[in-house]
Amino acid sequence: MLGLTTLAALPLGNMLFIIIAFLLLMLILKKVAYGPLTKILDERADKISSDIDGAESARQEAEQLASQRQSELAETRQNATKVVADAKASAQKQSDSLIAAATDRATSINQQAQTDAQKLKEDAISGAKDDVAALSVAIASKLMQKELSLNDQQALIDAYISDLETK
Repeated sequence: MLGLTTLAALPLGNMLFIIIAFLLLMLILKKVAYGPLTKILDERADKISSDIDGAESARQEAEQLASQRQSELAETRQNATKVVADAKASAQKQSDSLIAAATDRATSINQQAQTDAQKLKEDAISGAKDDVAALSVAIASKLMQKELSLNDQQALIDAYISDLETK
């Protein structure tokens, strides 16, 4: 009951004054404090939203760049592997070519040596035949004390050599 008596004790003019003062204070607070405060909070919310959007786009861009770098790295590795394989193939071809050239050169030298050896053998045999023929003629000539003609000497030498070859 105390509250009811206090309300009745306030005159109507005071009550109106307090209500108007309260509403005026609320209006002033809305203009001075709440308006700028809500404006600052809205700006901050917009900034946070734009920062989140920017971070999301930056993350997507970073993922795209990482993916691009991975594909470039894979391509670079593939190119490096191809270069190494090409170098190996080139070295193998060059090695095969050098070996073939060396083999051909060795074969040629071997054939030339065989040809030279055969020629030297034939020259030695021919020289030996001439020496044997001259020696045989000299011995026969001394034995017979008679000089043979050149044709007779050649026929005698050929017969002697034929006998040697068959033995």
